[in-house]
Amino acid sequence: MKTFVYRLDPTAWFRALLALCAALVVVTTVSPAAAAGRVVWKSTTVKERTSNESWRLEMEIHLSRAPDIAHKSMKFEFTQTAEFERSLVDGQEGPQTRTVPLTNQQSIIESQTVGFMDPGSGQTQARTRFSFKVTRAHGYKAGTWKVKIKDGDTDQQIGSETTLRLEGENPVVDRRSIVFHGNKKKDEEKKEESDSGSAEESTPSDPADAPPTEEPYEGEPEGEGQVPPSIEEKPGGGCHYAPRPTEPLWFLLGLGVGASLLLRRRS
Repeated sequence: MKTFVYRLDPTAWFRALLALCAALVVVTTVSPAAAAGRVVWKSTTVKERTSNESWRLEMEIHLSRAPDIAHKSMKFEFTQTAEFERSLVDGQEGPQTRTVPLTNQQSIIESQTVGFMDPGSGQTQARTRFSFKVTRAHGYKAGTWKVKIKDGDTDQQIGSETTLRLEGENPVVDRRSIVFHGNKKKDEEKKEESDSGSAEESTPSDPADAPPTEEPYEGEPEGEGQVPPSIEEKPGGGCHYAPRPTEPLWFLLGLGVGASLLLRRRS
């Protein structure tokens, strides 16, 4: 009985292994990118609309295939990386603008519903145009922002991360070391007016407005009328009876009658 042994050329084994590795590399790199799609921005520099303090973002979203539903939920994740600061500094007139780098900023997530239906045919397509606005009321400021777009259902990133430049004028920040308020001349005028007003209040022009004064008692000199006369106290206590002006006449009359009666009795 004869035995046949099949021998494979080592070069062929090497070629087969190399082709398999190349296929694995293509599958692991190209397939996710194709599945994630891509985003084409109309412009990465957007000017602020001062009427409503907002920025209008416009883009085209391309998917690897048409979605199963006409309207797909997506999340836009914005992270600020720099701020265009306007500040007042010493030695400079007017606001000065500078770019301030920012780190570890909290992201702002905007949930949007993107439509992929073609109005003409009524069928879903793999690409669409989409636009929406971001406002200062939601925390956006003039500066640079990184944006990631993700599938709202699978949380898979669509396209690559993009840096947007939102142009506009942020509120002015006062960074001066010494700030002078008011006008020196006006302050002096106000001080003079307050002094004159207080002087007029201290000297009343109408005699009726003057405070009342105590008048002295009648028949006494000024200065001593404010103190009432004291009552002289008699030793031994008791009450002192002062006769009325008419009582001495009756007393003298009675005394005369008594004296005449006494003289008659003696005679």
